[in-house]
Amino acid sequence: MNDLGTEVEATATWLEHHNASGAAALLRRIARQRDQASSELAAHRAPNRYRLAWRSARRRARTEHAKFTSISEQLDDFHSKWGEDCRRFNEHSETLTRTCAQLRTDLAQFQVHTERAGWIPDPAERRLWRWREGWWELAHRKKNPKDGYHDTGWYLWGPTESGHFGQWTDRLTKEATTEADWLITKYLTTRAVTS
Repeated sequence: MNDLGTEVEATATWLEHHNASGAAALLRRIARQRDQASSELAAHRAPNRYRLAWRSARRRARTEHAKFTSISEQLDDFHSKWGEDCRRFNEHSETLTRTCAQLRTDLAQFQVHTERAGWIPDPAERRLWRWREGWWELAHRKKNPKDGYHDTGWYLWGPTESGHFGQWTDRLTKEATTEADWLITKYLTTRAVTS
């Protein structure tokens, strides 16, 4: 009788104690029928629930398949319209990539040749250029303390981080180029050590 519920059983027991055993039996029978009907209903609904879940899953699968088919058709349409243009663009970009690679190679060769050449004269008078992992300039300036030239001679300019930006080297050209080469080599070796 415990399956009927504690409230129903307590009420039926109370009715029996008060000489209403017929009402207690009726209450127990109605509670039993109610439990039986709810279990039958639950058993009947379970397969239906799974059937509904299956239908829902099948509906979702159809929707996803329709989306995939739509995207696939759009992609095929795109390829049919723009396929030739895409192919020509790819050929053009491959040509540009090859050309850029050739230009980089030519620039690297030019840099090697200019580094080997040493100091190259500039069309401007008393100015020399040198490539050593960056452009360096050696120029002759007359004494002018207002502009920062405290002595007449050759001044070296290199990359700003080198610290040789307007540094005096020597009065004579040969000694100035030798000194500038030594300063550049010293800077490059210290940069290579710290890297």
